[in-house]
Amino acid sequence: MKPLTGIITALVTPFTDAGELKTESIKPLIDFQVKGGVDGLFLCGTAGLGTVMRTDQRVEMFKHSVKAAKGRVKLLAHVGAPSTEEAVTLAKEAEKAGVDAVGAVPPYFMKPDEESIIAHFKAIAEATKLPVYVYNIPRQALNAVTPSMMLRLIEMCPNIAGVKDSSRDFINVLDYLRVLPEDFTVICGTDSYIYPAMVMGAKGAITGYANGFPDVYADFMKTIKSGDNEAAKRKQFEINVLRGKLQKPPLAPHYEALRLRGVDAGVPRAPLRGMTDAEKANLKAELGKLGVI
Repeated sequence: MKPLTGIITALVTPFTDAGELKTESIKPLIDFQVKGGVDGLFLCGTAGLGTVMRTDQRVEMFKHSVKAAKGRVKLLAHVGAPSTEEAVTLAKEAEKAGVDAVGAVPPYFMKPDEESIIAHFKAIAEATKLPVYVYNIPRQALNAVTPSMMLRLIEMCPNIAGVKDSSRDFINVLDYLRVLPEDFTVICGTDSYIYPAMVMGAKGAITGYANGFPDVYADFMKTIKSGDNEAAKRKQFEINVLRGKLQKPPLAPHYEALRLRGVDAGVPRAPLRGMTDAEKANLKAELGKLGVI
């Protein structure tokens, strides 16, 4: 498979009020992303609430997404889990479902040492023939995958194809780009510096904020690739402002932004909550001021 590039939406997972998959919403949601012009979808990641879903729900989301996407965009399935056994099971199921690649955060909550984390990713990589992307998000997973660890992993596992860095540390992104081979895929996971990351060699961005605005992000990426630096800088600042309007309560604004743009993606899954009527009205007003709805 060609490396993942461009804008990859960290897709929300549609849920009913009871916390079950709202399967009828998956195709309209994916159709909206495709129409918006994104290059790929990251399933059951942070924005997709994979870490609070049952294993069977994640597998079903993989299957329904493959069926709905019909090869129109690349699908990266998040298989990260606290235990190596569950992560390996999810990687095998994701491959059976027909996704294009798998990604995983390090094991979370517990604090394994470096050797244990490397063994964890090695087990995932050996469980599938698909490309594997490491998802570095230490503020939530508690465990970091450093550039030196990545170097060890890619020497051990030829199908480890890339890293998504959501450390919010631009120096860490630069260290990945400096230490790892040029053909290795570094993907930016922090919206506030997508443009500078791309200038320095990142291949794309994975972002939950593209859920409601795939067209805005696709246009941003086109501008970066066009070489129009002044326009790209301006759009990076606009993205940062938009991102600031979609912060609270966690993840719920993505669902509401989609609803405002004509896509019913259900609601978040507990322990996260949906927005109150007052919060919805405020979000609609703020997005209206930005001219994005």
